[in-house]
Amino acid sequence: MKTTKPAVILLALVLLTATGAQSAEKSEAKKISGTYVASCLVKITTDEAVLPLNEFAIDYLLGSSGVAGKPAREILNMSPDIASELFEIEEIYSVYPDSGGIGIPPVTTVPGRRSPTPGRAPPRTPTSPTTSSSRRTTPPRTPARPTIPLPRPTTPSRASTRPPTRRKPTVTQPLPSTTEQTILFHLRVDFSQADNAEDIKPAAEEFMVALIENLRSALGGAFDQYSAKLNKQLDLADKEAIRAEQQLVLMQIELREISGSRDLSRYAILRDISALRQILQSTMMQRASDEMLYEATANRIAEEQNRRKQLVENDPITREFMSMLDVHERRLKETQKLYESGRASAADLEDIKEKIIRARIDLAKRQEEVSNPPGGIVLGSYNNELANLSTKVTLAQQEIRSFNEQLEDAEDLLEKADSYELLSLKADIAKQSLEETLLWRARLGRNNRSIQPPYVTVIGAE
Repeated sequence: MKTTKPAVILLALVLLTATGAQSAEKSEAKKISGTYVASCLVKITTDEAVLPLNEFAIDYLLGSSGVAGKPAREILNMSPDIASELFEIEEIYSVYPDSGGIGIPPVTTVPGRRSPTPGRAPPRTPTSPTTSSSRRTTPPRTPARPTIPLPRPTTPSRASTRPPTRRKPTVTQPLPSTTEQTILFHLRVDFSQADNAEDIKPAAEEFMVALIENLRSALGGAFDQYSAKLNKQLDLADKEAIRAEQQLVLMQIELREISGSRDLSRYAILRDISALRQILQSTMMQRASDEMLYEATANRIAEEQNRRKQLVENDPITREFMSMLDVHERRLKETQKLYESGRASAADLEDIKEKIIRARIDLAKRQEEVSNPPGGIVLGSYNNELANLSTKVTLAQQEIRSFNEQLEDAEDLLEKADSYELLSLKADIAKQSLEETLLWRARLGRNNRSIQPPYVTVIGAE
């Protein structure tokens, strides 16, 4: 009894375990579609600036470990190395920006195994669905050219016989944007074309769906990276524009401080200095001429005055008038004393004074007649000319002083012009840098706004 009871319990456990395993197998079988072949049309629209695509790029992308290798490992429990043998693509048409909106003629291939890509060994094809151990290897073929892969004959498989090849019509599509490209290709998942085909789960539809989802995710990741790169460049352009603007403003302020809102170009300063020197030289020459004329006029006036003085001194009538004036002045002194002592009257004193005045008048008239004879030189005109020359010389001296001060200022500006010229060159470079940065920022902004995310559209899949 003791031995029978544990045996019964062990048998019950075995039955329960077997029942659970059968239920798990049935549940797993319900999850898969039971298909060995699945196909659909895939349309990829992407921006060439983000990720330029063609048939070979899509082929490599689909065959990568992150796109085809992942579902091969997770869905089929197969090695990712055989993922590229489970599907084939056939380009129907593609529209590129460089083609001007004209679709590239389609590539016609014979349905069968996938055309080998450079660097991949061609897969083997089973000879019959029943004899899996005896397989033949497809003979090596010349690698396909980039645009027209070589066709190859059809081989039988455990799937139904494939329809005959039909040539796809050429499609012309207008470009939706300047950098948008569209590729339409036929995706076919066929497990019968792979090695160990009998060991692969019949989940062709699941594999195809996962393949497309991973393709969409890979293209979206590339777009996100490109967009993040553009945003970083845009931030850098903003910072660079702010820095260039601040630098230019500081240079402009420094230029105004140096120049004092004056033109400090070397050519203008040298031109002003040359003009000032010419004016200064002309003014100095005119002043020298006026000074010489002033001196000559003054000498002539002095000579004329000396000559007239000698004429007056040598004139006998003038000497008589002077003698009479002396006599009257002596008599005035004597009469003044007598008047003070009471021995002369006031009338006598007034009479003598009147005679003195008359004598002086007569003397003055005579001197004028002698010094200014009719037709002689008039000293008044010389005196007026001398006064004018004196005024001109004084003004010339003031102008010369002013011109010298202006020359000193211009020479100081010429010294500042070296710093101004160097700073102006830096300011021009800063201005050009600011213009280029603004253009760069505007271009990056347009690019950031114009890029389109990739779209993967599936047509004909269940």
